[in-house]
Amino acid sequence: MSKTLKYSLLVFLGGCAYGVMVPLVRSAFLGGFTTMELLIAQYLFAAVFLGVVVLLFSRRKMSGKALLQLLGLGAIAVCVSFNYYHALELLPAATAVTLLFQFVWIGVVFQAVIDRRLPSTMTFLSVAIVMVGTLFAAGVFEQQGAQLNALGIVYGLLSAVFYAAFLLLSGKVAVELPTFNRTFITTLGSLLVALAISPGFFFDGALGRGLAIFALPLALFGIAAPILLIQKGAPHLPGGVITIMASSELPSGVLMAAVFLHDRISALVIFGVALILAGIVLSQFDELRAFRKPLKQHDE
Repeated sequence: MSKTLKYSLLVFLGGCAYGVMVPLVRSAFLGGFTTMELLIAQYLFAAVFLGVVVLLFSRRKMSGKALLQLLGLGAIAVCVSFNYYHALELLPAATAVTLLFQFVWIGVVFQAVIDRRLPSTMTFLSVAIVMVGTLFAAGVFEQQGAQLNALGIVYGLLSAVFYAAFLLLSGKVAVELPTFNRTFITTLGSLLVALAISPGFFFDGALGRGLAIFALPLALFGIAAPILLIQKGAPHLPGGVITIMASSELPSGVLMAAVFLHDRISALVIFGVALILAGIVLSQFDELRAFRKPLKQHDE
């Protein structure tokens, strides 16, 4: 397996890990917990877990510049969740998901501006397929007369912008440091911003009401695992490829909602998921073709 394919797979798995959040977040909301309670708790548990790992196995000095950059990256990460959760509160879930997934083309545009050149034809085609697939997989074509809240749309688009920025910067910020160290400081930055938004968290009794039941798995699958995987793979990939591979979040979320929440998956949704996966495979076409050549030679 080539290194590019290996690192692409890591980002793909990171997107899949984000998808696991869907049933957990929905269940937490049904349990009466608020967006900020959920955000702070999951970042708190993730920061504690990653902090212990760093202290025991990965102590490393870092410059003040790297520290500030990673804390800033964490601030961007929490802005993704903050805006997305509010979009989910104000919009139909399918619309909120569709708005979030605008990060795919936004990330490609960001990278094109940074590189000062247009993306490849293959990247354009992959993005187009993923975006069409997102409309089907999110169930947009199955909604009947849904009323859209203007503020919710703003929240949804902001979540996409912040997510695209997070994915691209994950491949550029303090990449000389071990992945665990980078992930810990990034998570700490997210926690500090979340606490600044809602400083009364430790006094409202949310932890005593069973919030940890949802926050602990969210800390693992929604924070630690995806950030670790993305920050491991992103420094070795072009920005457009990063955003395309991370779109695995939607197929994963659809599957998790079907398995754990018994959501109905229509034929259109399955078609959309298949399109997204096809777009991801297409983005890796050259790498997969190069990977197959040695196998053919070996068979001969």
